Amino acid sequence: MRRRSVLALGLTGCVLGGRTTQAQDFPKESDPREGILKAKTFFAGPAKTEPFGAGLTLLTGPGGSMLILNGQDGPLMIDAGLADRADEIRAAAEKAAGGPIAVLINTHWHGDHTGGNLAFARAGAKILATAACKQRLSEDHQNPLFRMSYPAKPPEARPGLTLSVAEIQHNGEEIRLEAVAPAHTDGDLIVHFRKADVIHVGDLVNNGAYPNIDASCGGWIGGMIAGVDRILQLAGPKTRIVPGHGPVATVDDVRAFRAMLATVNDRIAPMVASSRPIDEILAAKPTADFDAKWSGGLFNGPMFTRIVVAGLVEKHSRT
Repeated sequence: MRRRSVLALGLTGCVLGGRTTQAQDFPKESDPREGILKAKTFFAGPAKTEPFGAGLTLLTGPGGSMLILNGQDGPLMIDAGLADRADEIRAAAEKAAGGPIAVLINTHWHGDHTGGNLAFARAGAKILATAACKQRLSEDHQNPLFRMSYPAKPPEARPGLTLSVAEIQHNGEEIRLEAVAPAHTDGDLIVHFRKADVIHVGDLVNNGAYPNIDASCGGWIGGMIAGVDRILQLAGPKTRIVPGHGPVATVDDVRAFRAMLATVNDRIAPMVASSRPIDEILAAKPTADFDAKWSGGLFNGPMFTRIVVAGLVEKHSRT
């Protein structure tokens, strides 16, 4: 594909932001929904911006970590934050960019990354993402593990252009957009700023915390590992890797994240394959030696174990 500005591509018109459904009887200490309910606290801070070099600005706060690329082609932004903080996020982004965002890229469909889509679209932004991301935003969705339902987004808030791989040139930067096979969701997108040596990875990486892996839309731990492997293939020794949540990561940080995922998978996958009941899997404490380091985010070890099991069960049911 010939490189050109994303505006020339013909763009057209966490699972937060959901509604509670009937609860299941999970013990609180291993209930992943308890982690999701903590997200409001994690996202309570104000939107903040800081220069990131090479024409980039890092915007953090209500929804995680977002990036803005400034330049004469119009500001380009990665992810849009939470719906109920959309005006604040847009104001911070426009102040950093010196004007309205022209192009908005969604790394996946979850509401902490797409909640601001409508506000940005109404201010003139063109939205792009994977086809699976658009599909998820276009229909009602249920997440049984979190007991949450997510209504479809209005057409204006959905991506106008979908892609799986693209090489574009925008604001003097060479940007590779690359979808991966189902991992965190079934529509994850890696955004690689080649000249700046920066990769925004959405929720394919959590730096220092157990990740959400959304089994309700194709996510599973084996796909997460494969997605991380692709990030490591793209990265160089000094690449800055921006996760959707948590501090900016180094290649070594991502390798540590992968090592944790791989070990947990090696422990849990055989138990799921042999149809061990969830209580036995939890009793085996497959994350115990990782919990001190990785339980500082939304999920503790037992919660993450349930998340991993749910994804593996769903994966087995489809094969």
